[in-house]
Amino acid sequence: MNTGRRGAVSPPRMRRYTVSGLNEELSLLLGGRYGDVLVEGEVGQLTTPSSGHCYLRLRDRDSALSGVVWRSTWRNLRFRPKVGDRVVCRGRLGVFPARGVYQLYVNQIAPVGEGDLARALEARRARLAADGLLDPERKRPLPRFPRVVGVATSLTGAALQDFLKVSRQRHPATRVLVAGCYVQGDEAPSSVARAVQLLVDDGRAEVIVVTRGGGSKEDLLPFQDEQLARFLADCPVPVLSAVGHQIDTTLVDLVADAVAPTPSAAAVLALPDGSAAIQRTDEATASLERALGRLLHRQREEVDHLSSRLRHPRQRLRGVRSRAAELESRLEQAARRRIQGGARQAADQEREILRAGRATVERSRMVHLELAARLEALSPLAVLARGYAVVSGPSGVVTATDQVSQGDKLEIRLARGRLEAEVQ
Repeated sequence: MNTGRRGAVSPPRMRRYTVSGLNEELSLLLGGRYGDVLVEGEVGQLTTPSSGHCYLRLRDRDSALSGVVWRSTWRNLRFRPKVGDRVVCRGRLGVFPARGVYQLYVNQIAPVGEGDLARALEARRARLAADGLLDPERKRPLPRFPRVVGVATSLTGAALQDFLKVSRQRHPATRVLVAGCYVQGDEAPSSVARAVQLLVDDGRAEVIVVTRGGGSKEDLLPFQDEQLARFLADCPVPVLSAVGHQIDTTLVDLVADAVAPTPSAAAVLALPDGSAAIQRTDEATASLERALGRLLHRQREEVDHLSSRLRHPRQRLRGVRSRAAELESRLEQAARRRIQGGARQAADQEREILRAGRATVERSRMVHLELAARLEALSPLAVLARGYAVVSGPSGVVTATDQVSQGDKLEIRLARGRLEAEVQ
């Protein structure tokens, strides 16, 4: 033993470790002390990435333990747990060198039954359902074009920044009111309720988003709080739940009017798409312009048609006069054609009458000649021409001497001329 001064004892020399060396030694110590242990707990988180290994987190009321099941073991397990199952894991404890944390390397898993938390959550869900708070009919639609959106979340978390980023991109005109609150830990349920009540009392928010980023099942326990769920179910403003990346549906999700998987998705669901709205507005405007154009075209055609029918009286008078002149001209032409046709017919009839008249005259002349000849033959004048005379006395033609007396005046008609005589 070395002494610095008389009567003094020097401290032992301390061993210096590298990080890797210390982790390796601790792993050996844990493996030697806890090389084969049984650990009972509830599966609070479980992931199976593309590597094929299974990473899980066991928990009880106050503590949690990380574990890993290598791919070869996980593939051959007869029972594969899910989140919420209560299980017994057999394995060894060791240190994960890359992070310097100890974990359970599991080689067997057996079910114990439903976990305490799962049973408690199921009981809460049943009470909410019995009160009608889970009925789809009570869900309210979110406003399509909210002017103000309220957000209850942590002021320092990435969830708020994700929501604001998407909201600015999607619809910058919508105002976002933020009420800060705790989203993890025992105080989170009452803190979230106070933030929501603050937004309700403000009166401007048309929809309230309750959100946080991803986390384990333990991290999301505040949103499984029954009192918070009942408070949000009674909220007078529609509530959108966006508790990010959760494996199980929370009670807040069940009573909310709408659910989004992430804060960014909540912004997409709560706010309208400004560019799409502008495009739809442009399309609707163009469609309306085309419809108005067609309507105006039809109206113009109808006006033109009515204008042609409802002309000015002077124009109508000119039209009537023009029509009358046309009819008069057509009438004159028809009369002229009729007259010309009648004249031709009259000429034909005249020629026919003349022919008939000439024939009749000729026949009459011949008859007359014949009768004249016959009359001439029978005429007394013809007899007179042969030297005879007609003697007329006071009592007419004298054919005998006893028809006259001495002293009677007689008239003697010769073929040419007359003679007067006295009976002696």
